[in-house]
Amino acid sequence: MLGLQQPPEEILCCSFPTTLKGATREWFTKLPISSVDSFEQLSNAFLRHFIGGQRPKRTTDHLLTIRQGEKETPRSYVQRFTRETLEVDEANDKVQLTTFKAGLRSREFVASLVKNPPKTMVETLLKAQKYMNAEDALTAIRDVERPRDTGRKEDDRKGQKRERPDR
Repeated sequence: MLGLQQPPEEILCCSFPTTLKGATREWFTKLPISSVDSFEQLSNAFLRHFIGGQRPKRTTDHLLTIRQGEKETPRSYVQRFTRETLEVDEANDKVQLTTFKAGLRSREFVASLVKNPPKTMVETLLKAQKYMNAEDALTAIRDVERPRDTGRKEDDRKGQKRERPDR
């Protein structure tokens, strides 16, 4: 945000630590006093220190390995796919759309994606959200109906008089 306003170096250097948390904040507080002369020097020191801990980006082929597990919910699959996509370098929408669809287990959802194909991954995720919401609603209806049905049968039996066999 500050880069857009092009403030003086001093403001950049003073503002930088307010954006840090956890290990990055700890690193910053351990810098020797007066060891940084410019924001560029601070940026380079930060990158040198933390770049080694970064995981190398995966290729787009990695997306082909992401499949919805047999007992995995669509919601969990979407979250996992989205998370894994962030690790892939330069995965375009077409590749993401194709691999996402290929990894789905739900025939109904795949059919819906084929009938009205989304053009972007964002559209696909919105469609997935609607599908998952509908699935949740149907599950809730089934859960509500089940106890009511079993409850009526028990109540009906409780209200019946028992006939005694003649002695």
